[in-house]
Parts: sequence; structure tokens; C-alpha cells
Amino acid sequence: MPKKVLFFGDFGVDDVFALLYANFKEDIEVVGVVTGYGNIPRKNAEQNALFLRALTQAEGKLSIIQGAYHPYTGVYPEYFPEIHGEYGLGPWEPDTQSIKDFTIDNYEKAIDLILENKNDITIVNIGRLSSLATLFVVYPDVSDLVNDIYIMGGAFFYPGNVTPVAEANIYGDPYAANLVLTLADNVKIFPLNVTSQAILTKSMIKYMGENCKNEAIGNILSPMFEHYFAFYQKKSSVPIQGVPIHDLLPFWAMMNGNEVIYQKAPVKVVTDEGVAFGQSIADFRQIKEKEDYPIHSIANQFDYSAYTQDVMDTFTF
Repeated sequence: MPKKVLFFGDFGVDDVFALLYANFKEDIEVVGVVTGYGNIPRKNAEQNALFLRALTQAEGKLSIIQGAYHPYTGVYPEYFPEIHGEYGLGPWEPDTQSIKDFTIDNYEKAIDLILENKNDITIVNIGRLSSLATLFVVYPDVSDLVNDIYIMGGAFFYPGNVTPVAEANIYGDPYAANLVLTLADNVKIFPLNVTSQAILTKSMIKYMGENCKNEAIGNILSPMFEHYFAFYQKKSSVPIQGVPIHDLLPFWAMMNGNEVIYQKAPVKVVTDEGVAFGQSIADFRQIKEKEDYPIHSIANQFDYSAYTQDVMDTFTF
């Protein structure tokens, strides 16, 4: 039976790659997509999700669900279209002519999906954690019925990508992140120090686009990637061959657990205003006192060759 997934994303280019990877995997069934703010506004994320549902011919099978508009901080989010594009598709805009079903469900649909698949649903959260935190705050009994939780976020012994110490998904809503990591057990965390190694190159993307199992999907891969690549190249002081597709790694790891090395530790997020705001801190000390806190599995290493080979095989004939 395929692994059933409830997806929470903020719909950047790497989110799209992750969803398309899941679409091609026969042993993954994404039953719901919770849209939220983050890389782009929620309204644009909804258009992205509707377009992808039509593109993958999942209308009638995949629920698009409204997530959070804003973080728990109350601060209006800032968006950077130069990284992901206006709609999280690089230079592309969703082709509304291809969308036959514009149905978007409210958050209750996510609860229904968990109840329908008790102890048989995995949550993959690769954006801000505002929408997921709501599950633990408003529906604590339902959250106990989730099988596993994978998140992309945080940075350990590694510089952040928003501040010197904070990674974007955690920094975007530290209150929500701290709630999830305090109330959930054994979350599998994929921090920036690991996802930054999940690099795909231009040649890999070119091969995937030219040999894609779905021609329409193949046509958007290179333009999306080139837009994303251009941002990284502009920031880099040296020439680069590829860029990390951060949000793809948790999906891959979910199906290739033997290729990942984890470290166990409790995690807290700094919510006090100051230079450390949004920093994720794991207690890796070997002491007994930390046993009172939820222990999470933090990805530390993965097999890069296995990752790239599987991704290319999954997208192509």
C-alpha cells in the first residue's frame, strides 16, 4: 500500500519539485495539500496548488486545503519573488485554462483526512509551521492519530539563511515551530545544514526535463530551476553547478530511511526578541535531565549518490 501523505507547504520552487517527485512515486499517495504563506502569499500558493493538481491529473483525488495567512507572531510576512517567482513556479504563472476544479477546502478537511486514515497518515511540512501548529493547539486528540511527521527547518552548527543563526521556515514563525517541537514526539527534522547538500545540477535537470514521464511537467522543470539557480548564482562569490532543492529531501528520506543518519535530541526554538530570534537549538548533551522533553530525530547525513539517482529515476522513463 502506498504511504499516505498530508503535505504542508509554502510553495516555493523546491516545494513544487517535492510534490512532483511524490506524484511520480507509486508508493506515495498525497491525499491533501495544505497551502500557506511563506515563499509566496497564500492566495498565490492556492493558484500554484490548483495548477499542479490539474497538471498531474489529480483532480477529484487530491484535496487542496487552506492553511495559514500569517504567522503566530502577528507580523505581516515579507515575500521575495526574485527567489521563487510570484507563484512559486519561477517565471511561470499558473495556466488557469487548464484548471477544471477550483475547489479549495477549509482547514477542517485536513482533520477529516487524518480521522479517515487513523495512524496511517504521514505529515510532511516543508514550509512555515503555522498551519501545522494549529493542529496541535486546536485538535490535540487528532494530532495523536498522525503516524509520522517530517519537517524541513532549522539549522544546527551551521549559519542560518535569514539571520546568522536562523533558518527561514523556523524564523518565519518561531512560535509555531516551538509549539510543534514541544508538543509532538519524534519529529524527523531536516535542517539547513543537511538540505544544503541536496544539490541538483543543471545537467540533471536538463536530463529530467527531456526524459520526463510527463511532457507537460518536463516542460516546466528547467525554467523553474533556472529562475531558482539565477538567484543562488547572484548571491555566490564563485561559479556554481547546481543548487540545493531543500524541500525535496524529506520526501526522499521518507522513502529511503536507510540512507539517512539521524541524531536524537530535544529541540527548542528561541522566541525572545533579539539576535537569536528564530534560532533552533538541539540539546545533544548526553545527560538524563533532557529525558523530560520530546526527543526528535535530526537528520545529520544522507547518501547523496542514492538521492540524486533516485530523483532522476523517479522523474524519467
